[in-house]
Amino acid sequence: MQVLGPHFDEPSTGSMMNRMQMRLLTRAAVAFVLGLAPVALANSGGGPPFTSGGAFPGERVCTLCHQGSEANSGSGKLEVLIGEPPASDYMYIPGETATLLVGFSDKDAVRIGFQLTVRSGDGCGQPGALAASSSAAGSRVKIGDGDCGGTASQVQWATHRRPQTGSEAEFEVAWTAPEESVGPVTVAVAVNSANGDLSPRGDRIYTKQITIQPFSAPSTPPAISEGGVILADLFSRTATGAPNAIATVQGENFAAAGTASDASLDDTGRVATVLDGVCVEVNQQESPVFHLFPDQVNFQIPSDAGTGAAIVQVVRGCGTADEERSNRAPFQIAALQPVFFLFSENPPAAALHLDSSLVAAADSLPGRISRPAVPGDIVTLFGTGFGPVIPPLASGELALQPRELGATSVRPMIGQVELEASDIVYAGAAASFAGLYQVSVRIPDTVGAGTHEFSVMVDGVQSAKGPKLAIDVPEPGPPVCATDLSVVPGASCVTVIGRISITFSVDETGKACVSMPSLGLYVCGEDTLDLSLYGVSVRKNADGSWTIARLP
Repeated sequence: MQVLGPHFDEPSTGSMMNRMQMRLLTRAAVAFVLGLAPVALANSGGGPPFTSGGAFPGERVCTLCHQGSEANSGSGKLEVLIGEPPASDYMYIPGETATLLVGFSDKDAVRIGFQLTVRSGDGCGQPGALAASSSAAGSRVKIGDGDCGGTASQVQWATHRRPQTGSEAEFEVAWTAPEESVGPVTVAVAVNSANGDLSPRGDRIYTKQITIQPFSAPSTPPAISEGGVILADLFSRTATGAPNAIATVQGENFAAAGTASDASLDDTGRVATVLDGVCVEVNQQESPVFHLFPDQVNFQIPSDAGTGAAIVQVVRGCGTADEERSNRAPFQIAALQPVFFLFSENPPAAALHLDSSLVAAADSLPGRISRPAVPGDIVTLFGTGFGPVIPPLASGELALQPRELGATSVRPMIGQVELEASDIVYAGAAASFAGLYQVSVRIPDTVGAGTHEFSVMVDGVQSAKGPKLAIDVPEPGPPVCATDLSVVPGASCVTVIGRISITFSVDETGKACVSMPSLGLYVCGEDTLDLSLYGVSVRKNADGSWTIARLP
């Protein structure tokens, strides 16, 4: 779950400024404030029932007590996330537990509280059950229940244990859907953005309602598009795979609208072959499934699928009496078919530095740290279809230790420069993944500045085109001044003495200059320079060069 903001510590019991202000109030004003305080303090342990602002029988909005303005009239921002997709796309599956994350921010807020409820039917139905989640944001939540609209129907609310201090807060609630579909359900949320004066005046209330539809399978069978089975790098549109490579099948009706499911592991610790009831068969053999969307499934070609012509099918309701099969799509399988994945298409960044920043022009990708590589850097590219590794990996098996390629020849190239074997740091399975490979190389000095295409030939099979590396070759700096170094006209050197950086240069006429930026010193001499104060002896030679030596 992606959180909306940072976690917060438990709130304090009140600021010193509030206590000082109370002492300065007149007796009448104190009586007025104390008359309101019980209302505000009564809610500091959670909002009262029936105040989620939802359109349900007997439900109220908090503006009845918190008299600041009309609901949703301030500058605060209230968001609700349900599961991984946007809340508007989420569909509940009977019996499944989803995370409801309430995130709120308001620059004017001092204390923040909330209330949430989930209802069905006429508004008095309680679909499933609410509970505080096990996360830090869930520890701030408590659950209450009561009668709905004067009826005997019991409904639940989630609310804050104590208001969160500051201008941002998040609360997390676990909702377990009912065991059977009850039709659409409504999530109602209200947030109080309090000004912190411990009275209900001046606070602002924000509300949101979200309708969640039940999961429903597509009414038509799944269908694979023409040419819809390719390797999962996508950009190369490679219609030939390899055993254990990651591939993708594209089409429609693979799953219900809004589905976005990720792989799970089976009892053996391998990637499961069925995801939300959907499987992919390669030559009638179920394949590990990584991701499922309504129009795409990412899967791994089985390790024993063989080579040559193959048939791929997507099966919905896999293994059940009601399973529905797609059309049979052709696909070729070779012994190996290397392709690389891209992290971005513009620019086409494909490699990572050791610190995980992207190998691309500096600041060329919004929201991502990037910089060019320089000779000597180690960079890593990721791909699939590189063939067997040693020791071998079975279908769906995660690489939990280094597994180098079993190929007899691995020849990476940057542009037209073929890398030496000593520049290949690692070529094999990527750690903790199935079907993913990585190639880590050291950038040699023979590669010039610019953007170069990266490729690799594995046992004579060339990788698909696409990946590019941004290379920068810094201008060489002056050499380090060595003892008894002779500096000829037009040259320079640098040294450090007593933590002071010294640059010594000789121009074309034979004049020497010394620069010490930390001391603000810059001196020149045609024939002599006295640097004895800094422990350095400098003399000019008959040929116009200068000799630098440290004094004993």
